Amino acid sequence: MKPNLSAFLLLFLLLLHQSLLANAVPPLAKIGQIGYKWGKKAAKTVYDYYRKHDISSPEQNQTLKEIKGLSRIKEYFYNFGYLQSSETFNDILDQQTVSAIHTYQQSFNLQVTGDLNNETLQLISLPRCAVPDMNFTYNFTENVSWPKAGNQWFDKINLTYGFLPTSNIPANATKVFGQAFTRWANATGRLILTQTNYTDADIKVGFYVLDDVFDADVFGVSFIREESPSNVKTAEIRLNGNMSWALPSENNSLSWENDVLDLESVAMHEIGHLLGLDHSFSNESVMYPYILPSQQRKIQLSNIDKNKILQKNVESNSGYCGSWRVLVTTTLSLGFGYMVLLA
Repeated sequence: MKPNLSAFLLLFLLLLHQSLLANAVPPLAKIGQIGYKWGKKAAKTVYDYYRKHDISSPEQNQTLKEIKGLSRIKEYFYNFGYLQSSETFNDILDQQTVSAIHTYQQSFNLQVTGDLNNETLQLISLPRCAVPDMNFTYNFTENVSWPKAGNQWFDKINLTYGFLPTSNIPANATKVFGQAFTRWANATGRLILTQTNYTDADIKVGFYVLDDVFDADVFGVSFIREESPSNVKTAEIRLNGNMSWALPSENNSLSWENDVLDLESVAMHEIGHLLGLDHSFSNESVMYPYILPSQQRKIQLSNIDKNKILQKNVESNSGYCGSWRVLVTTTLSLGFGYMVLLA
């Protein structure tokens, strides 16, 4: 794993280890807002500075510009895979930051200017998933890894999920999760996802205080845990308990600005990670990392999502077929050898 994301993930692990149950909070109760998260606040600070000053991308050998609040934007790009430097972040608009901005804008089909225009800052201010968008690998640090496409952590078709008891998740909310798991299972055409108790579950779901860990306006995170010494792998979905979660019957209350998000939409997104899907840069996909104001409820799989999950099926089946062919070949070879000895 690259040093920048290794350090970020290690911090994530240490903080989670210290507060596995202590930070669990009721998911649907309205938690008092603590003001804007830094993503929104930093974006506004930088935008105000841009509006008052004539700031352009630095040319070669040009004196670098200092922009108030840019250090937090740099940290943001670093956490989500766009900025590779792990040095102390400052407010200087350097070439590396311009390159990160350019990659971010190009990835999300924004106007590519290389500077923090209004369109870019508006996207940064939106709630998003904590899983990085790019430049991360599937390596375990302190027994925990990001979910990574192409690295399936389970080798069975029957998976179970369970809910953290201290989250006190009501039945109407667990039902929403059940609907999301079923929708994904149907899309795969092969997986069976059923509910069990939290301790025995392959996928563990809970609500936690995430802002102290990520220092960002994130709605949730998915990751894989490997237990030692058995190397048994389980997955976790942790949603942000500082946000208010709306059920499908409460669509009228959705408000990303006030941190009121659709539970089923976020459940669909995080489950997708655990089934092997990375973030998509198509805003029609449930794997798009942001909650857009125009798409605050998005639960139906797009064609992109369906194609990716079917591709995962082909890859998985190829693996199984390959193993089966090895088994058959080995068995026939041993049988032939045995017949030779008898002769």
